[in-house]
Amino acid sequence: MNIKIENRDIEATNLIAIGQEKEKTFCVISPELDLSTAFLLLHTLSLHLLNAYTISANGGQLPEEPTEEQIDKFIAIKTQIYDMYNLAVSSVLEHYAPEFELRPDITADAIANEEERIVKEKYKHLSPKEKQEASKNITRFKKELLKQKEHQRLTSKAKTPEEIKDAANEMS
Repeated sequence: MNIKIENRDIEATNLIAIGQEKEKTFCVISPELDLSTAFLLLHTLSLHLLNAYTISANGGQLPEEPTEEQIDKFIAIKTQIYDMYNLAVSSVLEHYAPEFELRPDITADAIANEEERIVKEKYKHLSPKEKQEASKNITRFKKELLKQKEHQRLTSKAKTPEEIKDAANEMS
């Protein structure tokens, strides 16, 4: 398949073209494109898209020695975009194979109980100093969990870098 891009003829044997015409979205895939190449193209596009929106919403790259506030803002932006992408990919899989439910036999409670058992087993073998450090980490982890819970409560519908930045600022 030959296509013309910016006045150049390109032989596109490995092509995925996605566009929007008025209100309708379309996708063109060359018939020669194998599945592994298609996934490589999609994953590369996804990674570049996530990085570009993160940098755009942040107003540019982080400086070489960012302040704690700059790091917090950057992480908040990445969290917003990560959540949006996670939701989008989950939605694609739900539409593709709604009959699949990943590991319905494993509940959140079962996972939490097993994690607790493993932590208690490892904790028994720590020195007093290591136990004290672990307690500090547990306190910090609990605070992070509370922050995440609050973040989930404030789930954003942001779409543009500006909306992502605003949503991230609300989180921090």
